Amino acid sequence: MNESQRIATSYLNTILADFGAANSSAKSTVRFTHGFPPVSQTKGTDIHLSLIGAIPSAANALLAARMLELRGGPAQEIEIDLRRSHNYIDPDIGMTPCIWGQEIPVDALIGNPFLRNIFETKDGRHVILSAVYIELVYKWTAFLRCSALESDIRATVKQWDSKVLEAAAAEAGMPMAVVQSEETWAANPHGQHMAKLPIVPIEKRTDAPPKPLSPSPSRPLEGLKVLCCTHAIAGPSSGRTLAEHGASVLQIMFTHGFEHASVYAGANLGCASARLNFHKQEDREHLWTLIQDADVWVDSYREGAIAKFGFSDDAMFARNPSLIISHVRCYGTTGPWARKPGFDMQGSASSGMLAHCGDGLANPQWPPEMVVNDYTTGYFGALRIQSALLQRAQYGGGYVVSPSLTGTAMAIMKHFKTTPTNMPANLTDDALPPESVEGPSGWGYLKTLKPLPNMSKTPQKYDPIFLAQIGSSPPVFPGDEDKWDKDKIQPRKKACTKTDIEAPFLAKMSSLAELSMKYFIPN
Repeated sequence: MNESQRIATSYLNTILADFGAANSSAKSTVRFTHGFPPVSQTKGTDIHLSLIGAIPSAANALLAARMLELRGGPAQEIEIDLRRSHNYIDPDIGMTPCIWGQEIPVDALIGNPFLRNIFETKDGRHVILSAVYIELVYKWTAFLRCSALESDIRATVKQWDSKVLEAAAAEAGMPMAVVQSEETWAANPHGQHMAKLPIVPIEKRTDAPPKPLSPSPSRPLEGLKVLCCTHAIAGPSSGRTLAEHGASVLQIMFTHGFEHASVYAGANLGCASARLNFHKQEDREHLWTLIQDADVWVDSYREGAIAKFGFSDDAMFARNPSLIISHVRCYGTTGPWARKPGFDMQGSASSGMLAHCGDGLANPQWPPEMVVNDYTTGYFGALRIQSALLQRAQYGGGYVVSPSLTGTAMAIMKHFKTTPTNMPANLTDDALPPESVEGPSGWGYLKTLKPLPNMSKTPQKYDPIFLAQIGSSPPVFPGDEDKWDKDKIQPRKKACTKTDIEAPFLAKMSSLAELSMKYFIPN
């Protein structure tokens, strides 16, 4: 075992311990191969991308292997190539996923003045205003009462005090964070709250009897049904990770919901994709039938967005006491900021990561590739779900797990900074691109990243679904398609769409400008 492999093994054990999975009688093992590439090849000067890419996926593969053993399957060896692991922070680091040889559109990036910018406030602090969807561009410009030109936004934000802007944005429900250092975040009440928690908190909520896993599966999670109502990256990639190991994963999107093509294509591999309109009673009733049949529920919308339709934790546990519920949030589900919205960028800003990657609070900078928490949160979420499945099989219960983008960012800052102790000198292995997987999909002929772990008995794969077109699947779990009556649900009239969606959006736009005027104090 070389020094890189020794370091990676030590970090894997640390993360497994945080998830209560350090000790096991199972025989499956993880073996790291080769060594870390130099940071000059991975852009990992400040944070250790090789470790961040390797450890969560290795831990997931190991728990899946243990699950297979518990179900009567063989032990296996899992190999992780450290020359490739840095690619798994974001699919675009080492290759460009493509359809018929063409890159997948990156529409989120085109002309968006908020996406990659860090804005300075009147008091010299820096803030991140996220608008990863076009509706948020509309909302931010309504709130700020300025145009969508970057120069106008900078000039307007420069007139705000950071604390006042933070308070106003919080009341408005807008995703925004003031850039913190590790020290200022440690002094923040919510930072103090999160520091006491594991990376992904878990709570047993019911006393349902044990639910044993069926014996002799061909894949570790075969037969388990995962219902996702998620968007962006962190939530869907939890489902994707479980699908890699054989779970039947159904992704539900709102009928009029939108997702960026490049985001969807990376985070939803292996999952069926259907649409339901939660404003319709028959769609809600159908969702309840899915919840009753599910082993796992994953959602990643802001707090209350789904519960307002009746899908609260208590209601879901009443229908399915053995359910494992995963709420993916920016700041977790408890503490002062539990209802505060945000994306990957807010997690990086709040945790101190931007200050660490730049020159402190005076000149914060994005980490490499900007997005580092999203996929890692997905891996961590799937890891906690797997640990909950093992607990449920042995001890019973229904569980709530709470992965968060900020919790992941804090874990990266705690465990995965690049330091002389975790980056050996005289590295000899060059960085390699990820291995790829390709074939026909619902989008056309797709080429994308192959999962990093190499499992000796149950290789990870996206089967029977490679990549479904958004909304192209019937709203049933994969394998149950023959049970669906295509005439069961009828479309809602267009006039209802105006009532359900357009009118509330326009009212929100109007209220944002009014709310900002309550807070804004001009020079």
